[in-house]
Amino acid sequence: MSRRLVLSWPILAALGLLPAACGSAPPPAPPAPKADVTDGFYRGTSTRFQANTRACPRPGLVMVQMWDRRFQYRWAYGVMIDAVVQQDGTIVGEGNGVSLLGKYTPDRIEGDITNGDCGLHVTLTLRDR
Repeated sequence: MSRRLVLSWPILAALGLLPAACGSAPPPAPPAPKADVTDGFYRGTSTRFQANTRACPRPGLVMVQMWDRRFQYRWAYGVMIDAVVQQDGTIVGEGNGVSLLGKYTPDRIEGDITNGDCGLHVTLTLRDR
């Protein structure tokens, strides 16, 4: 006498032998587009948007050199901010209690730099490669 093994759908589902009822999983989201960053000298101006102390840096002409998605911004004597352009074009930087947050678009840098008491807005464009 032979015995037959009868499996019901709950057992098959528990074993992972049933096809998925809702189809396959959705494809993963595409990666964020990588911002193409041009190395070179970016020049422009800074304007003050906050000054709660007389020790705030003065606004004026600005120049930074972009190299390998990175640049340094001079906030004051001896205070440099190391900044980097992220994959999505966001610019972040920090140094000595000063933070920089901005956006990179093709051949243009725009952002705000602040230490809580003082704030500058910078707008720079690519001038020399």
